[in-house]
Parts: sequence; structure tokens; C-alpha cells
Amino acid sequence: MERILFIEEVDREPKYINHAIEIAKKKKAKLYILFLVPVSLETTDWIDIQEKQIKEKKEKLENLLNEIKAKGIGVEIEGKVIEYLPRAFMLALKEFSPIDLVIVGNLDLEPLASEKIKHLEDISIRLKCPVLSIKTLLPQERTSKKKVISKMCLYGSLSAISYFGFFPMIEKLNYKIYMTGTFLGAIAVLATVPIHAYIYGSFAECLPKLLGLEKSAGKH
Repeated sequence: MERILFIEEVDREPKYINHAIEIAKKKKAKLYILFLVPVSLETTDWIDIQEKQIKEKKEKLENLLNEIKAKGIGVEIEGKVIEYLPRAFMLALKEFSPIDLVIVGNLDLEPLASEKIKHLEDISIRLKCPVLSIKTLLPQERTSKKKVISKMCLYGSLSAISYFGFFPMIEKLNYKIYMTGTFLGAIAVLATVPIHAYIYGSFAECLPKLLGLEKSAGKH
């Protein structure tokens, strides 16, 4: 049976747990859930209040895990709630290993910098398995990727027309229009440069979105 680990940082309510359960159900996999309760290390002046809040959040999430298990939803589930600290996180990963697939909900990787984890790929290397953001598995995200591909094809075509059609004629255009020193020549330059910059910029913008790299660090 495939083993899936779902990780989510939860301040109030888990946002993607139901989606993770549906994915595990479709794959007929065992689902391990790791809820991370945020901890601020810069609030020593009100540490007692924070400890109380963390305790309440952990209890709430543990109750939620018990409720999910009690529902008998057709998925074998094991779960754990921990304070989101580097050492605790690494120990939890070790406890759940081996894992076949990691799915990540909302997660800020900044607290893991001391463990040299800055990207989802770093978790993948540690666990020797694929790590995916759940946002890439949601139906609306798949629709969004189709739009990105369509946009990329459009601006890719315009870039090709610009490169192979416009630039070979640039010397002739400079002589007849752009470098004439006239008002119309200046207007032509002001109009042409932004248009070509927009076309190339729009095409380049699509690449990281298509590859899922536009948020490779920080919040996922």
C-alpha cells in the first residue's frame, strides 16, 4: 500500500486536509497527517500566553484527527500534531519514513532554514520521494495551468514573429523611421520598445508558473 504524508502548517483551521483525504482515497493509500502549529521565537515577553495558545491549538487539531479517524472514511489514517520547530519537524519526518509521496498544504519553509530546507525539493531529497504542493493537484490549479500554457503559446508565437520577422528589418526601419530625428520617429520608438518588452516579459513570466517555481521558497 502506498504511503502518503500530508504536511500543513495550521494557525486556525486546516485548509486542505479534505483534499488530501480524497487524494489518498483515490490512490487507495495510507495517509499520514502532520499538522504544524506555528511558534514564534521572538515573543519571549509573552511566552506564557503563547504556550497556552499553542496547547489549545494542538488539542483542537488532535481532536480533529480523532474525529477524522472515527468517521471511517475509507482511508487508513495516522496523524501527529507538533510545534513547528526545526528539530521537531525533522524527527517527525524520520518517524513517518519511509514515505512514497509527500503532499504539502500551507507551509512556510522559513523556520526550517537552520536544517538547510529552503525549497520543497530539499524535503524531497531528505525523504527520497516526490514532494508536491497540493495546490498543483486541485482542479482549479489544473485549469489555471491550461491558461498558462495557452498564454505561453500566444506570447511564444508573438516572440517568434518579433525575432524572425521584426529584428531582421531593424536596420531598414532605423533608417526610415526610428533614427530620423523626427517627432514621429520618437513616437515610433516609444511605442515599439514597450510592446516588444511586454511580449518577451509575458512569455518569460509563464515559465516559472508552468514549472511551479514561482514560489519555490517561503509560503506554499
